[in-house]
Amino acid sequence: MNLPKSLRKSKLLKEPEDLGFGTRLTESDERLINPDGSFNIDRIGLRSWTPYQSLVEMSWPKFFLVLLSFYSAVNFLFAFLYVLVGVENLAGAEDPALGMDLAEAFFFSVQTLTTVGYGAIHPLGLSANIVASLNALVGLMSFALMTGLFFARFAKPKAQVLFSSSALIAPYQDGWSFQFRIANKRNNQVINLRARMIMSWIEEKGGEKIRRYGQMDLELDQVSFFPLNWTIVHAINEGSPLNNRTQKDLERMNAEFLVLIEGYDETYAQMVHVNRSYSWRELQWHKRFKTMYHSSKGGRIVLDLSQIDELQ
Repeated sequence: MNLPKSLRKSKLLKEPEDLGFGTRLTESDERLINPDGSFNIDRIGLRSWTPYQSLVEMSWPKFFLVLLSFYSAVNFLFAFLYVLVGVENLAGAEDPALGMDLAEAFFFSVQTLTTVGYGAIHPLGLSANIVASLNALVGLMSFALMTGLFFARFAKPKAQVLFSSSALIAPYQDGWSFQFRIANKRNNQVINLRARMIMSWIEEKGGEKIRRYGQMDLELDQVSFFPLNWTIVHAINEGSPLNNRTQKDLERMNAEFLVLIEGYDETYAQMVHVNRSYSWRELQWHKRFKTMYHSSKGGRIVLDLSQIDELQ
């Protein structure tokens, strides 16, 4: 990038407050924040057991896998108890001589746990009725907990902000700029949207590597409404951490650009936020974004989300 000679490193570079990553994360070439917004950190050792938070925050496929595993494990446990007290105490079960004890007990547990109660099989005697009573109690509690978990997962506020897959070093006014763009994937209203961007890089100081951060001031850091896409622009000037940097410089520095977007979501009636980062590998040089929207024949504006990565 051939920036004007007048754009030199200066003392105007702003250091943001502590981001929580510290200055010693310098050995890895990996990024601090993953493209999906999660932190690139694995916690090991002593950790608190928080099943509710884990079940609310995990992905939907993993959540259903946990539910299926729990459902199967509970029914197999009670099936084992029914076999222990004797399948002959389950009136209507098949002849135990056929070797169907565990299967019959398992499906009776399923009927009791879910309160289906077909009536084909029912417990006889004190021991079988005690196990069936516990089976029904566990079923009622389990479904109450699952209902709460489903509600918490659906009610959890989450911004559906679509980011361009690449950021640009693009011409801007009489110089250059760092740009990326975002759009709302949903039809809901997000208002008072605010953006913040920080550059992170590694440099050597006194023979020791340290991680540094620089505030990237935006030409426009807030919009009142978010009906279309928003191209977020950082002008590269004397106060920019990108000032007079080349593509090779950013590679050597292992530069990463951290983004925080937050706004008020009217659907959830509360603030939502989303994180993202762009590494030096995800920069496109001397490119521009194509327009994502156009007018339809009916006079309405059409925003084509599939065009968010289109360049010219």
